Amino acid sequence: MSTPASFEGERDLERKESELVALTEAITSLQAQNTEEGALRVYKYTLMGQLGIKSFALTRLTDGEEEILVAHGVDEPSSKAPLMESVHVDHQPGDRSQLKEGKTGDGQLGKQIKGKISIMERFVADELQPTDIRFIKTLTQLCLQSIENLRLQRVELEQESLQKELSIARTIQDSLLPDPNDRHDPWDIAWAHHSAKEVGGDLIDIVEDTNNDRLVVMIADGAGKGIPGALLMSSVQALFQYLANQGSSVGDIAHAMNHQLFTSTPDDTFVTAAFIDIQVPSSEDHTYQIEYVNAGHPAGYLIKSGDRGSTQPEMSLEMLPSTAPLLGVSPWSPTAQGEQSHRLMLSSKDILCWLTDGVLEQELKDSTPKQGNHVGEQRCGSWLLEAIHAFPNDAASQETLDRFIHLYQSRVTPVQGDDQTIFMLKSGYSTSS
Repeated sequence: MSTPASFEGERDLERKESELVALTEAITSLQAQNTEEGALRVYKYTLMGQLGIKSFALTRLTDGEEEILVAHGVDEPSSKAPLMESVHVDHQPGDRSQLKEGKTGDGQLGKQIKGKISIMERFVADELQPTDIRFIKTLTQLCLQSIENLRLQRVELEQESLQKELSIARTIQDSLLPDPNDRHDPWDIAWAHHSAKEVGGDLIDIVEDTNNDRLVVMIADGAGKGIPGALLMSSVQALFQYLANQGSSVGDIAHAMNHQLFTSTPDDTFVTAAFIDIQVPSSEDHTYQIEYVNAGHPAGYLIKSGDRGSTQPEMSLEMLPSTAPLLGVSPWSPTAQGEQSHRLMLSSKDILCWLTDGVLEQELKDSTPKQGNHVGEQRCGSWLLEAIHAFPNDAASQETLDRFIHLYQSRVTPVQGDDQTIFMLKSGYSTSS
């Protein structure tokens, strides 16, 4: 005896109504979830309760990689063919915060996301009906969309948290820099600091030790970025200022700094630094003595004047390489202190320049395999000479440094890979006084 068509129609209508109610409930439940675990739990219980699914696995397919999101009742391999296995194309990622214009958190264009649902076994022996399969596909798409939205939200929150941390670190780092309005007569000095997008560990500090008629300068670069790196350099600056104001020699400062970092920071923490003691110039011939320790920092540049009577004297470039190990890596021998500290006598026309590795490691704008991709020490030194020759020898250090920066920026790529800091001492007496 055949089933009346009207009865089949009523039963099909009941199925559709039941499916609609179940999907509505699933959508409401999925939207209420704050975690992937919660969304997958709703998905699992809906399949089990609505369709009597006993065992299944949901896999997310992205860029050829498979990620099992949830599996139930399939811990052991089964030789039985699945009751249903199909692949569904999910939505394109929506635009949230930095995901605008179809971009994900890493800047890649949004890609279609696929999910594979494999139904292994039901609590009843009935076959899955077309309405059941449609329900499973729709539910799977809703679940995948919910999970994708949750992941995008997590990326957005992580990016917001990172931006807040970088903002705090930037505030700390900027507070460590010397006041650009401070004058340091009778010394003619200039400095510049250009931050990269990522907060680095560059630091420059200048202390006038009036009791000992000297200027003490530190230019340093610490391992680590963000707030940890900024806090590390804050402690480095505090110790430097204390020791410099107490009259400690640069050798003593370097040794004390190394001991403090080695004994009180993690093993992967280190700092490169140059400590420079600049004496008050002689009132007669304006010569002056400097003492320095270069602890694993890039080499300094000493540009010595040739003909004292010429308005454009010949210049010679001398490198001031590292004289001591990195700070914070290993204990230093007290007996090596004299060897690590070097002294130089400079004339009023000589120029001293020190910088951080971010300046040297910047990529060239137009490079060839023969030139190499980065600025490097030798090329940076030749650019310094070029900038110095652009002015008469009585030009202020700030003019010379500004010229070098302009020349430098015209020859390197615009995107910085690291913070860049430069210090320049151009003459014994300020030319502006």
